[in-house]
Amino acid sequence: LQIENRPFYALSFCLDDGKIIYEQEGKRFVSEKGTAVILPKGASYTLYNEEGGNFPIINFITAKPLCSEFEVIRLKRPEAYLRDYETMRKLWHMPSSRAQVYSLLYGMISRLSSETSPKHPALAAAMEHILANIGDPSLSNEKLADIARVSEVYFRRLFKESYGITPKQFILNLRIDEAKRLLAEGLTSISTVAEACGFSGIYHFSRIFKTVTGMSPSEYIKRGK
Repeated sequence: LQIENRPFYALSFCLDDGKIIYEQEGKRFVSEKGTAVILPKGASYTLYNEEGGNFPIINFITAKPLCSEFEVIRLKRPEAYLRDYETMRKLWHMPSSRAQVYSLLYGMISRLSSETSPKHPALAAAMEHILANIGDPSLSNEKLADIARVSEVYFRRLFKESYGITPKQFILNLRIDEAKRLLAEGLTSISTVAEACGFSGIYHFSRIFKTVTGMSPSEYIKRGK
């Protein structure tokens, strides 16, 4: 299949054991289980599907250029993205839930940026630990610096230089993104969401959630109904 001048950026996943191959300007990019692929806006490419499979795709646009060629990202927690996609798919047909859909998409893109190789190798193990233990309330700069085998002061500075925010804010952003997904699903209580996302209690969670999103968890749930 030949595609010319793609009108949107897109984010795609593989739900099973299939495989898609994209060819762009002589380069091959493989989409398979456990990966995410970002498709560039304006790209012309050839698409091959030799092994079948189910590949959901999310089209979107950005105010600023995002990428000029395909980006294949190996996911540390692919199940989290597939859950987000399924939640977005269910919410998309409810006009009142569009803001939640966009919020989930932004969260997915934000997490994807952290899945790519850190700019400094000392951060790789620490980032992997964060992504695998985002619900652990004991996550701290001290623990992460120990995992990275650097001093805590150096770890904070290195992290800020690499990602533009502090480790604490980065972790908070991931926890809020996960809370949004769980609240949008509507399958569990607010107190359970707070615990699953690493907050010390429902009141602490509710206060932080409203500070970040501008609405309480219960208001966020109602907007999706």
